[in-house]
Amino acid sequence: MTSSSIKNTDPRFIRSRGLLRDALLSLALDFRPEDIKIADLTRTAGVSRGTFYAHASTPSELLSDFLIEELSDNFSRISTLVHDETNQYLLRWRDIYIKLLHHVQSHAPIYRHIFLDKPESLALGYLTAYFRKEITNYVRGFVRYNDEPLSELWITMATEQQVHNTIVIITSWLETNMESSPELAMNTFMSLVPPWQLAKLSSDGRISLRRTRALHAMLNTRAGQPIERVNDVWNQRH
Repeated sequence: MTSSSIKNTDPRFIRSRGLLRDALLSLALDFRPEDIKIADLTRTAGVSRGTFYAHASTPSELLSDFLIEELSDNFSRISTLVHDETNQYLLRWRDIYIKLLHHVQSHAPIYRHIFLDKPESLALGYLTAYFRKEITNYVRGFVRYNDEPLSELWITMATEQQVHNTIVIITSWLETNMESSPELAMNTFMSLVPPWQLAKLSSDGRISLRRTRALHAMLNTRAGQPIERVNDVWNQRH
């Protein structure tokens, strides 16, 4: 658990956190989080080492906290996406990721250090853990509205697939020097999006994965049945 989850209303805590934030974001423009020394950070922020440890255990953790604090108002909306507004959920999903890329763009040098520099930054692990938490809620919300029961294996695979895709979206965009706009970058990803995320919702907000039914039918087809029959089963479901 990172320190961003700890709510502290003490004015001294809030002031020192602001000083650390400004100093850390400045230093992180030029250095990997792991290369930022606590002594340099506290000197730049004008706070003591003890004050730093009241906020985090490492600069990587603290930097992740600050970035997550900034992006969470937008990205946390993904967890209630399906049942909040069923008719527009896919467009809103795209909009959430467009705003995420705008956030990345506003801190591009920092995100380049986190996502592209080697060895891999611990900050990437903290960010990935945050994305996983929110995306798990999103996938489980999606499953609750599905017409057919989906296994824990399906939920786990879908979650990890989307977490991986989130990292891929950011990394690929940074690797191509953000030459495409966030909107165009997401349009490109939408051509690659997993089929389950493109499932249509009915007027009552239910989700029917026709592709899932077809796969079930194929898996339940009697062993030894000609492949032509399997293809017929698939085509009948489409």
